[in-house]
Amino acid sequence: MNSFKDAQVIVTGAGSGIGLELVRQLYQQTQKILAVDYLPEALESLQSEFPNLVTLNADLSLKEGNGTILAWVSTHWTHVDICFANAGKAAYGAASQQNWEEMDRLFQLNVHSPIQLGLALKQAFSDHSLRHVITCSAIAHWAIPGYSLYGSTKAAILQWAESLWAERAGDWLTLVFPIATATSFFDAAGTNIPKAFPIQTPQEVAAAMLAGAAKGKKKIFPSILFRSLLFLNRFLFFVQPLAQYLEYNKFKNWQSKSTS
Repeated sequence: MNSFKDAQVIVTGAGSGIGLELVRQLYQQTQKILAVDYLPEALESLQSEFPNLVTLNADLSLKEGNGTILAWVSTHWTHVDICFANAGKAAYGAASQQNWEEMDRLFQLNVHSPIQLGLALKQAFSDHSLRHVITCSAIAHWAIPGYSLYGSTKAAILQWAESLWAERAGDWLTLVFPIATATSFFDAAGTNIPKAFPIQTPQEVAAAMLAGAAKGKKKIFPSILFRSLLFLNRFLFFVQPLAQYLEYNKFKNWQSKSTS
């Protein structure tokens, strides 16, 4: 994809999952990548795999996290071509029992950080075009039992973006809606949590993200199946309730095993 040849790119959440695969696929086109993660060991692994990669340690669940990225970029680059705001965290459990004390940190990481980073980059490099790609989630469209807190963060991102597009001020913004991905991402949300159906590989998701971003797409749906289900649900109203019923059974089984 020549669109990324020698481009200056930021990837957050670069140490694992979709972010790591984005780096691997981008590295074939450009080595001007700033890979951001909060785990030092993940950054060490990245540096070992990609010797010319620039890595940066930043915890984007903290309000000052974006400042670390902006400070580095402002002193090393004259512009940013594309930013993949991919860092995020899931949370799983009954709505009444989820850790709402962590709500601020989760919203900071999943909502405030990607929004604020994109706006700050646009302001800092106003004379250069930016493509800001935020990893949202299929869950923003399709509620799944157990993900009330996580789903609310992704729904918030979607509604913010929809408002920006409605104002005709968001031609620089792209949202990606992955389905469940075969990574350790959701494992961090809880012990032995059930995997939602269907599941994609991070390689497929990253390839779809890069292809869509290169074309300047507003929305990217890596799963054709999920997009088809969204369309079918407009006419066959049982599609989403049926899927949610199946996920509800998984959720109840998980609860039973967790309390036994």
